Amino acid sequence: MADFNWDDLRVLLALDRCGTLLSAARQLGVSHSTVARRLAAAEGALQVRLFHRRGQSLVRSEAAEEVLTHAQRIEEEIASFSRSAGGADARLEGEVRVTAPLALLTHFLAPHLPAFRETCPGITVTMFGDLSLDSLLQGEIDLGLRISRPVSDRLDIRRINECRFALYGTPALAARIRQAGGLGGVPYLQTTGQEMPMPEALWMSVLFGEQPPAMKAGTMPLLLAAALAGVGVTALPCFLGDPQAGLVRIPVQPEGPREKVFVVTKREQRGVARVRALVNFIDRAARAERARFAGEAEAA
Repeated sequence: MADFNWDDLRVLLALDRCGTLLSAARQLGVSHSTVARRLAAAEGALQVRLFHRRGQSLVRSEAAEEVLTHAQRIEEEIASFSRSAGGADARLEGEVRVTAPLALLTHFLAPHLPAFRETCPGITVTMFGDLSLDSLLQGEIDLGLRISRPVSDRLDIRRINECRFALYGTPALAARIRQAGGLGGVPYLQTTGQEMPMPEALWMSVLFGEQPPAMKAGTMPLLLAAALAGVGVTALPCFLGDPQAGLVRIPVQPEGPREKVFVVTKREQRGVARVRALVNFIDRAARAERARFAGEAEAA
């Protein structure tokens, strides 16, 4: 039971009511394979066979009777709780907890918050730097902003912008590159701390080959500070690099990657008015800044 995922109760109830994997998947809005995987995980955790196959149909086993009875009771209690809490969810007040890379929080969301406060003064936005999406799935966070598409069938994912990356450095380093006719021997800064290398990190590896970086950092603001200090050149999103008075964009080939920015919420929060209000506001603010995110300013 320690390994049982309580969210799988919804899957078991859908299977019992629909009778097939495919119908249950349609009802839940997930893939056929996801339902099959969650059923196998639930049966493994409980160590019982819950459904027998009869062709394409599923028939509950004797062991499933008690499990599904408890599941129905839990479902009814949750529905009752939701009805009592629904009044609060329908109001534009309360806290919305947001996680995002620090660069998006400090250089995109935070500057727009005064305008959001004017339209929704009853909503308090609490920001957390770059927590994993597990915190969202576990209910600790209400909304996430991500550069790169998350993978989960439990999330609502909305693309809000394209985000271009480019190479930035001080004017002195840019002049050195022009005079040398290339990047050979120029110090550079690399992002780190990700489970999988990000596209901008892979791009820097292409540009600099086996040359080791002068510094590594886990957040864009740290890379920005080091680049402004002249430690080296680095890959930055254009919305962060272009406005910096002490940096210039350095044209190189191949050009930097173009990633996408997504706003992410749990599907269960579609009806929560305060979360929906912030998602819609972020979407409008991002559209207004499309040119800045796309890096449409000329390289220096």
